[in-house]
Amino acid sequence: MGRPKSQNGRREQLVLSALDAIRDRGIRNLRIRDIAEGAKVSTGTIHYHFADIDEIIYAVHSGASDRFFSDRFRAISELEDARDQLGSLVASGLPTSSDDAVVIALYEIDLYRRGDPAHMLLGQALFDRQVALYFGTLQLGVSQGHFTLNAPAQDIAQTLVALEDACGMHIIYGNRSLMIDRSSALLLGYSQTATSCSEIGTRTTPTKSRSSSNETSKTKHRALGNQLRGTIS
Repeated sequence: MGRPKSQNGRREQLVLSALDAIRDRGIRNLRIRDIAEGAKVSTGTIHYHFADIDEIIYAVHSGASDRFFSDRFRAISELEDARDQLGSLVASGLPTSSDDAVVIALYEIDLYRRGDPAHMLLGQALFDRQVALYFGTLQLGVSQGHFTLNAPAQDIAQTLVALEDACGMHIIYGNRSLMIDRSSALLLGYSQTATSCSEIGTRTTPTKSRSSSNETSKTKHRALGNQLRGTIS
């Protein structure tokens, strides 16, 4: 039997508060009290809904992973041309800013829970799903006659996701030599070279970043809350 909607709503609120607390304090300094203060509830309320802080961290990790992938999938779902899809994937694969709470949570939890089987599975699944998006787009580009790949599609796809992860970490940690614009240019350059297609990222069709459909922090949180309904019920 599922939880009443009111309980799920409260759990969502607590998980979203944890997301903000991780961004502001870091995962190692995360405390039940921080989550309670952010959600404007007592610590007893948190203990009522979650067994411990580890359960909250898992819910944050799972929900953030689903949200990150879903945003990327939506960014290409309305595009028919593989050149536009690839440009959109590059745009949506980087943090929206150095304060991107979803991406910060993913990096922080991956490192903090390194070696934990449950969290390792979440990280692996997110990587593989993103690779699948790139792989499908690359194959589509070949079938449309736009791409001539200089390596197997799987190799290119995995390299692109790995480059995104590396660039994203520099953005989050504030490396001014490798911020969003520079990272995007490097990823687009590799995409163009790997596909022998100079039109990626240069066409007039607008590419969507993860922030383009979520213009405010509040909107982002509502969308993540919708993802969490399936995660924490």
